[in-house]
Amino acid sequence: MSASGVNYLAVLVAGAAYFVLGGIWYAKPIFGKVWMQASGQTDEQMKASFSIWKMVWAFIGSLIAAYGIARVLSWQAQVDAVRGLMVGLLVGVCFVFTIVTIRDQMESRPGKLTIISVIYNLIGLMMVGLIIGAWR
Repeated sequence: MSASGVNYLAVLVAGAAYFVLGGIWYAKPIFGKVWMQASGQTDEQMKASFSIWKMVWAFIGSLIAAYGIARVLSWQAQVDAVRGLMVGLLVGVCFVFTIVTIRDQMESRPGKLTIISVIYNLIGLMMVGLIIGAWR
């Protein structure tokens, strides 16, 4: 824990867990095939467009999201796993759900893509909040 009230080890673990969840969520046996079909991409296109930098940015994004939730929780007088879970849900609904849904609608993306992405992020942010809230 630092003077700012943020437990940076919890942020690192929660961010890594969010990143790993993404790897599992978008794996072919889970939602990867559905996501690829809905986005109109083939295995060959996916392999050709792979870049380690995409993974690096996804990990950095996961850490930033975890830090944001930790910072919001640091402003609370009392923090526990349930409060962390609720903050993660609030962030997911108020920001991710609205932003992804609006973007996908404006870009005429298939509803399946929106659902897969929104649910992944809702679960991921709730997990992040749970980890950080429980760790305090």
